[in-house]
Amino acid sequence: MARRYGFYEYYTPTRPREVKGGIKAQSKRGAFAGSWWGKRWLQTLESFAIGARLSRGRSYARKGQVASLEIAKGRVSAKVQGSRSGAYRIDIELKVFNDQQWRQIIAHLGEQPIFAAQLLGNEMPEDIEGIFAAAGLALFPQKSRDLQTDCSCPDWSNPCKHIAAVLYLLAEAFDQDPFLLFLLRGMEREEFLDRLKDSGAGQNPAAEEAEPELPPEPLPLETQAFWGELLEGEALAKPLPVRLHAALPRRLGCLPFWRSNQDFMQHMEMIYRAASRD
Repeated sequence: MARRYGFYEYYTPTRPREVKGGIKAQSKRGAFAGSWWGKRWLQTLESFAIGARLSRGRSYARKGQVASLEIAKGRVSAKVQGSRSGAYRIDIELKVFNDQQWRQIIAHLGEQPIFAAQLLGNEMPEDIEGIFAAAGLALFPQKSRDLQTDCSCPDWSNPCKHIAAVLYLLAEAFDQDPFLLFLLRGMEREEFLDRLKDSGAGQNPAAEEAEPELPPEPLPLETQAFWGELLEGEALAKPLPVRLHAALPRRLGCLPFWRSNQDFMQHMEMIYRAASRD
């Protein structure tokens, strides 16, 4: 229900409609992002000073009200279900860097081999913002107008709670894949890594030249001598059964934009346990 006060219309908070198969945040309480770059992204959202809409957007993200979310070069498209029958359309745009600007960024990264090595290891260096600043650019939005947002809902505030829900989910996605930040600036992960490798960044030619070449060690001519060394001791003893289920998913982390009421890791443990022979 809308009530008009002067030039503005204020809407009484309503209960959103449940979304089947919606994207639920992995965070159930407390802070959303775990990485420094995810937290840095949320600072932009918090700087908008949108009051209660911030907490309602956080609640929307945790309830799974975001029905769809797609990230492309410089743009995020999403649908968020509110209290009305149809989902609201969300558009978020961030200015992309041109090819010359990306060449400058990669050139500066080439001067910092440790940064390139961290990126090749799927980790965002803590001082990466300094690399972009040296090129006269900024990886994260500096002001609210740097992030263009739009929602089809009737709320006069921009960003609204629906946009806030999407921004919260993006912070979790950045935790799992920091290269999505580069995608929003116009550079896909594979292209960036290829250009980074082509630039020679992250390589250490001196270390490669210093690596000694060891002569090949010949195998024993007698079969008994070969197998005797291999079987000596308990090298081929019966292995103990593995009790840790879903070790690989635990290492990789939760899947971004997970669509289920069940916790992702618990679900994967159940599948691995059922597939094991124990």
